[in-house]
Amino acid sequence: MPIQEGDLALLTLYDKRGRPKKFLVKVKSGKVFHTHKGTVDLNKLIGRNWGTVIETNKGIPVEVHKPSLSDLIEKIGRGTQIIYPKDSGFILVKCGIRPDSKVVEIGTGSGAMTLVLATFLVKNKLVTYDISEKSLRVAKSNLEKLGVKNVEFKLRDAKQGIDERDLDCVIMDVPDPWEFLAVVREALKDGGTFVAFVPSCEQIPKTVLKARELDFGLIEVHEILDRQYEVNEKRTRPMPRMIAHTGFIIIGRKLS
Repeated sequence: MPIQEGDLALLTLYDKRGRPKKFLVKVKSGKVFHTHKGTVDLNKLIGRNWGTVIETNKGIPVEVHKPSLSDLIEKIGRGTQIIYPKDSGFILVKCGIRPDSKVVEIGTGSGAMTLVLATFLVKNKLVTYDISEKSLRVAKSNLEKLGVKNVEFKLRDAKQGIDERDLDCVIMDVPDPWEFLAVVREALKDGGTFVAFVPSCEQIPKTVLKARELDFGLIEVHEILDRQYEVNEKRTRPMPRMIAHTGFIIIGRKLS
């Protein structure tokens, strides 16, 4: 389907070394978007096919792409640190999350992982908990802009309990996940999976030891690194910057 008014579009320009600079914009007639290499008349995008190339008022080529889920996460408004695509994709696969899975998220934050989960849970509703009214407000705003509707937000300290039962998976992005594990175990079905995303090494043993104490099995700890490469006529080499450590992923399964 061609680009329509109201669509989100990813405008991409390149520097002299071929490195992309991306902008997420909403297509609107009569609107001009300003970049460091000139302006883009968004009205000219309407009716064109995705993948088209236009020019700024300075004659600089601009690629126009339909934003992927990864693009949306990268550009999402942030009130807190987010779970990056390299981590969220791994979590989805390791936990075997399907369109009809029953999933609860504890620690909504800015809604990046919420967006990923809601995108895949097309046959179910995602329930997400946070103790911060501000975080929920930011997350709601982010998801509303992207048209996501299958999410129920709950302002509550999940340490005191959650309403849902017989869950396939509970994903935690909180500073002290070991404090939530008893509640999580009660909510999971036998064989269900918990995920704890933590930024520091000190949080790992506290979480793993508590999980063993509460009869979780197949406990794993992972760290995902993502390095891109620069390719041109002269050389191929790693980019000088990379998404290295963002957090540790702790996964365990409930034993019956």
